[in-house]
Amino acid sequence: MVIDRSTIETIELKDEGAATEVINLIKAIQKEAEEKSDDPFLLAMADRARAVQEAFEARQDTPEQAQDNLLSAIAKNEERNKEQAAKGLDSFTYFMMSKFTEEGIPNPEKVAGKVRVSFEKHPNWKTSEAELREARKQVTFAIFSEEDDLNKVTATVDALFTLLQRSYKA
Repeated sequence: MVIDRSTIETIELKDEGAATEVINLIKAIQKEAEEKSDDPFLLAMADRARAVQEAFEARQDTPEQAQDNLLSAIAKNEERNKEQAAKGLDSFTYFMMSKFTEEGIPNPEKVAGKVRVSFEKHPNWKTSEAELREARKQVTFAIFSEEDDLNKVTATVDALFTLLQRSYKA
């Protein structure tokens, strides 16, 4: 399943009411994230959908607010897909590049490529402490090759691995 404008239109055409549409959107997002668990952006979007669901179920958000939040997340994901395709990057590398751009790391696309290679060399980083340590070391060196501020590099690596580990446990 692909979450895009046509999925939204299909859900809206069923005319089941905003609450049902919200639940259907959440399920669709979670299903796509499960099917494409190698895409950190989708895992993050599924986390966002869970947060929207919790706020909705706790009656902190109206069905319309929850729906708007979900539609906004889907629209951002569509834009991300377009930009990613235009750059010709896989989802993991694009995710890394985006994070490095946000952190102000110079040459984020180059660093993201190096980081991708590090993770390819250590595919069991999620389950092996030794591979996790080695992957962290190589990611640190990849970022440090472009960024001179060791504190910034360390903070970026810590935030990156925290986010990845949380995402891949979902």
